[in-house]
Amino acid sequence: MTAPLLIGRIPAHGPTAPPSLADVLRLVRAAETAGFHAVVLDDGAAEDGTRARFEATTLAAAVAAATDRIGLIVAPLPADQAPYHVARITASLDHLAHGRTGWLAGPADADGRTAELIEVARGLWDSFDDDAFVHDRADGLYWRLDGIHRLDHKGRHFDVAGPLNVARPPQGHPVVAVTDPALARHADLVLLGAGHGPDAVRDLRHGAPLAKVLCALPPGADAHALLAGTLADGLVADVTAPDDPSLGLPRELGTAPAAGAATELRTTAPAPTLRARLGLARPASRHARPAAAA
Repeated sequence: MTAPLLIGRIPAHGPTAPPSLADVLRLVRAAETAGFHAVVLDDGAAEDGTRARFEATTLAAAVAAATDRIGLIVAPLPADQAPYHVARITASLDHLAHGRTGWLAGPADADGRTAELIEVARGLWDSFDDDAFVHDRADGLYWRLDGIHRLDHKGRHFDVAGPLNVARPPQGHPVVAVTDPALARHADLVLLGAGHGPDAVRDLRHGAPLAKVLCALPPGADAHALLAGTLADGLVADVTAPDDPSLGLPRELGTAPAAGAATELRTTAPAPTLRARLGLARPASRHARPAAAA
């Protein structure tokens, strides 16, 4: 049986004060050791309106420098953020983290702004071909001019010419995650909240067959029963106990992922990208030239 995907939520707020960077790093490293595939870094406001200590993408850059295996999914950027800025920040993070970045896009809206934002970001990530940068000092050639592409998107909400001024991310596209099932066909990863049962997962399998679907693990719930009952690809769980190697998950559920993580840490081979760890294909650029016929 394939080990379930495990994604942890790192709390943006503590019982008395927002976590410090040291607190966050302890939680992320505990999740990495336990075999979690990725963590979600959120900077949302608490119920009392107080803000988290760190902006999520800045925090992700700091955590990327202190870890080398676990995926880092940043929470929604501000709703008024332009697609170019979203694409530039997430592409830059993917380079800094060597292909371990994900982006949790905002909720769906009635007029389709979030869906268009995702599609524009994907187009901008394809601005450069994978082999566009040649760095040829002898000929004075930094990149191939035919390897850079304008987007020229004109939509309901955004007019974006492009190109992006960042090389194509190591993953092609950073992993796009959503929490709203209405956005599933635009995403690679759907993180369902509590209360979504087998019908929700089955509907997503039909409407977004390539996306991975994970269900929330409520405190005290039976992880095995939840996975078996929903046929989800994995679980999303809070990471709040850095001294517990299972982080509250049943020991047998975490055994295979944890062993895999330990094996990875002992090798000198490059860490797999987040896409690879989640079983997601690396998307080809929309500008990729078709392979020549044999």
